[in-house]
This record gives sequence, C-alpha cells and structure tokens, in this order.
Amino acid sequence: MADRKEWKEQLLSKLLDQYEKSVTYVGENKVKQVFSVKPSDIFKGYNKDFLPPEQLFQEKEFERLIRQMESGGLIHVVPPNTGILRQICAVPERWKDYYTCLNRTEKNILKKQLEEVYHRFCQCDLLEAYGKEKLQTLKNSRAKKLDEKKVEKEITEAEAIWNLVQFLKENQEKQRTTLEREMSEAVLHDSKQWEKIYRKKVCGILEHTGRYDEPLAELEEERERQTALLEEFYIYSNPAYIYLKGDARICLEDGRELRIYHDLPMSIPFETFQKAKSIHIRDAALMTVENLTSFHRLEREHIFYLFLSGYHTRTKQALLQRIARENPGLSWHHFGDLDPDGLAIAGHLIRKTGLPFQLCAMGVQELQRFQTYAKPLEAPDRAKAEAMIKQGSSYAGILRYMLEHNCKLEQEIISWQETRLESFL
Repeated sequence: MADRKEWKEQLLSKLLDQYEKSVTYVGENKVKQVFSVKPSDIFKGYNKDFLPPEQLFQEKEFERLIRQMESGGLIHVVPPNTGILRQICAVPERWKDYYTCLNRTEKNILKKQLEEVYHRFCQCDLLEAYGKEKLQTLKNSRAKKLDEKKVEKEITEAEAIWNLVQFLKENQEKQRTTLEREMSEAVLHDSKQWEKIYRKKVCGILEHTGRYDEPLAELEEERERQTALLEEFYIYSNPAYIYLKGDARICLEDGRELRIYHDLPMSIPFETFQKAKSIHIRDAALMTVENLTSFHRLEREHIFYLFLSGYHTRTKQALLQRIARENPGLSWHHFGDLDPDGLAIAGHLIRKTGLPFQLCAMGVQELQRFQTYAKPLEAPDRAKAEAMIKQGSSYAGILRYMLEHNCKLEQEIISWQETRLESFL
C-alpha cells in the first residue's frame, strides 16, 4: 500500500499535470478553470463498501492527510472540513509550493533552460545550424504540450553534445590522437555512453554542416562515414595501425630505425609514422591492397604492400602522400575487389591522394578468367555501376562488362591464384 508521502506526491503531481496542460498555463483562458481530482484517483477503492479492515485503516489515514493539507491551505476539498471526500481541488496561489514539494521544475522554466542551451549552440560554428533548427522547433511548440521528462532529458543530452563538440574542436586544434572511449570517459564520465547514445547524433550534426563533404564523398555505410568524420578530429575507435610489408627503412627522430622485410609483415601505429624522420621504400613499386586476406597472400620481391582496408582514411592518405614525396620514382598500383565498389575505392584513392595509381588484376581479363567464381550483381551494385558510368568513370568499360554479364569478383580468389596471373607485376 502507498504511504502518506506517496499519496501527497501523487495528488500534487496530478494537479500540476492538469495545470501545465491547460490554456490557463499559457495565458489563453477566457474563464477561470478549476483543477481537481477524485479521491479514488489517488486512493484506489475509496469509499467503497466491504473494504478489508487493513484497507479501512489506510482509508482513514488518507482522509486525515487530505484534511491536514486542506488545513494548511495547500488544497481545497469538497465538501470542506468534514464528511466523505468528493473532490480535491488545487489552490492556484500555491502552485509554487507544489513545485517545491515535488522538487519539480516548471515547464516554462525548463523550456527557457533548453532555449538557453540552443542559443549557446548558435555561438559555435559546428553547432550553429543545429541550434537554430532546434530553437525554431521550440518556438513552434506550445509549452503545455511539452513533456517534462523529455525536456529534462533533452537538456542533459544537449549539454553533453555541447561538451563533446568542444572537446572535438580542441582535440583537432592540438592534433592529439585520442580514442573514442577515452573521449567518452573524459567528457561523459562513462566509457560506453559515447557509443551508446551520442556517436550517431554528434556525427550526424557535424555531417550536416557540409564542412566534411570531401572526406565523406563516396562513403556510403553509416559507420564508415562516422569513422572518417571522427578522424578529422584525430578521434579513433581503436589505435590506428598501418599494415605493411616489403623492403623499407623508417628512421625515427630519436635515432632508432625500423627495418621492414618482405617475409616479415608488420603492423605499426600511425603515431610512429608521425614521429618518423624519414621513410625510405627500397622497392620499385608500392601496391595498396583493399582486403587483409589478399594483403597476407601477395608477395613480390620488388613490391612494397600496404593494407588499405576499404576506402582510405585521411590518415592513410597523408601517409601515402608523404611516401610519394620522400620516394620519387616509385610506381603506384592498387589491387581491390573487382566490383563497382572496388572500382569506386580505386577512383577515390586516386582523387584524394593525387597519386598515379594503376589498377592491378582488376579488369575484364580477370572477370573472364575467373568467371566460375563470379557472383551476380546485386541491386546496389547495379545502381553504383550505372551512376559511375553516367559520371564518366575511367573504368566505364569494366563496369559495362559487369552489367552486361551480371558478374563481379572478390579479390581474395584472384590473390589466391595470383601466381598464374600475368596482370600482376
């Protein structure tokens, strides 16, 4: 059974809910409104016959509470002072006491607090558009229709978004490599809250600024877009490692040297390259590889291999451009899936790095030779192929062959058989 404290809180809450949803609350009433509840709305079964003894005792306690509240001027009871309770009415002059008793914030005040947060958003270049949009939504909404708990939650989340974006801006300015969970703990005091609640929301706000269209161009999967976007702020889901193998020497600023060999593939943190004094590739050619299985399978004595992992990020783009500057004369090659997306990745790689990559084992010849392993195109494949042809892709001939013969190949089957392929270097 409920106790006196619960009854009192339920009663005041119901009266306040009525008030905040009324035309009186927004100042649009033309007649004086009365806000009331029936005793049975609070005490279930009030004034019913044949109540068990323990409930009769509770009922008397409930009546005493109501009469005490009436004596204190907190409510008005019909009939007053004595007799069975029929109606319990609010005393409008005591609304403030209702809020205090319930430790509840008035809706108008909550709305004002939320507006203040979004006005602050308008002072931040990355949050300005989002803040203006939210302020317009609030302007169009009527206070009586606002849900108190939802507004409180929105204020909490808006404050968190503000703090996260300020952290991102500072991190970008300092070019400080930070992991997502580290940011989550630093800003939200919980290592999982960023992923669970805010990652999608914050990335969506940042993407809609239009400032990051270039690094996100051609990235279709939501998670991939978020990862590329966060990298602009030096935020990583995991430490950024570069997989490579071949003949190379990396000299660090402190004098130490890393030697890389063909038969000893290595995975090196990107931060190591940032600290490197020089990167010397001793092979004649460099090949980026889309998938890890093929990266491990491939080996040519004169080729330096770098695992690209799908669409290249700005991290790998910067590394490739640095290698090109420090190793003039290298020939550049790319090997990926032989499907519309793989060709789009190749085109993206060339545009973003500005390097003269040539396709390796990614032509009609491979589609014909390995046709027994080919898979039919799916609807997204066809849509992408047709769009690329329409945009004037330099791979239009390969794309047309795929469309006409309804085929595509994953690179793993090609690298598995690569010893028989003349198209490899």
